[in-house]
Amino acid sequence: MTIKNTNSKNHSINLILCGLAFQFIPLLTLGLISQKNERFLASLYPPLSLLIILLILGLLLYGYVPLVKGCRLYIHDKGYPSNWGWLGLLSIWGLSVLFLFPTKRNKLYSEESLAKDSINHPFNKLNIPEFLLFWFLGFPIYILTIVGLFGLVNNRDFSELIENADFNAVIGVIVSLFIGLFLFLEIRRVGFDLRKFGIFNLGILKHQKNLKLIIFIVIIEYAFAWGFYSLNLYYISFIFPDYVEKFINESCFTNVIGLIFCSFSAIVCAPLLEELICRGIILQKWAMKWGIKAGIFTSSLLFAIFHLRFDIVGLFIAGTIFCVLYFKTGKLIVPILCHSLYNTIVTIFRIRHYYSSSNVDFISVNDYRASMEPLLGQKAIVAAISFAVIMVFLYRNFPKQDDILPYYRNPK
Repeated sequence: MTIKNTNSKNHSINLILCGLAFQFIPLLTLGLISQKNERFLASLYPPLSLLIILLILGLLLYGYVPLVKGCRLYIHDKGYPSNWGWLGLLSIWGLSVLFLFPTKRNKLYSEESLAKDSINHPFNKLNIPEFLLFWFLGFPIYILTIVGLFGLVNNRDFSELIENADFNAVIGVIVSLFIGLFLFLEIRRVGFDLRKFGIFNLGILKHQKNLKLIIFIVIIEYAFAWGFYSLNLYYISFIFPDYVEKFINESCFTNVIGLIFCSFSAIVCAPLLEELICRGIILQKWAMKWGIKAGIFTSSLLFAIFHLRFDIVGLFIAGTIFCVLYFKTGKLIVPILCHSLYNTIVTIFRIRHYYSSSNVDFISVNDYRASMEPLLGQKAIVAAISFAVIMVFLYRNFPKQDDILPYYRNPK
């Protein structure tokens, strides 16, 4: 079943995305290049350096044209005067404010353009780009603003707060709880029935077959990550040595409170929210729009990208496995448990590392490479074998293009 979303927000969101792309892609590109070579601009011929700066500035200013136009259309679609859209001149901060405006218009599509059985369809009411912009751009802006105000009131340096691992762990849990609350309200608003996602079907664990499946997936996924992740990091250390050196010396927590909050976030909050958003909503929305195969690949790619980590390939494969598990069992609780169990194993090793390395000096990237080189062969073998097993699992269990989406296979 394919449902075409003719929501009038689509055009405004596309304009907003276009404007943000013009503003931030050149800046991010220059930032990545400068991270590799801090004197990149200074090393260029002066007129060329000036030309690059002017080009980026020009794109930044030009980005305001589609951004402001999109913001004006967006706020008008919500039922407010379009002049509120001039907040788009504040770029992502203004856009974040517009996201907070509650929608006054409930019917943003024409009944003539949709089949009668899809007019009130909950998936059709969701605009995924808007959804993602709010959760992954707007919401972080709110949090950073609050943190900045907190630092200002308490005379604390903003960068000091942001770089504090324990503070981030506590904030992470608070943010996750707020996201969960707002996500629940949004799901209810558009007409979803949480029971039909299969989140609460713990009875599925009574079947030994399902338990074995969960344990098998977690073991094989961790084996692949143990090998492939380490190989990735090792070879990236030759390209971005400073990044890897910072990464291997970074800690998610520095005391017991941070440990508790970080563990709770990784084992409980992240699996619930990520699976509900990426598999429960985005996967099925895009599967309805483009087909099951495209829905699985695009939602898994999004899952990987939004982790903002170097191991995109490994995260993409993990996301694909979770998608297939959801289709195979019809219950979102299965990928949630797999995700949670995997994160539990990772957290246990982090805790072990924390207690065993409290007195260890700073590890340089050269020391890291030296410690990794004897293990490269083992890790490559484990990664290759586990990857082959994963491919066999995906091949045997990959859903067919005409399979019914899990949401519709679950009774109320």
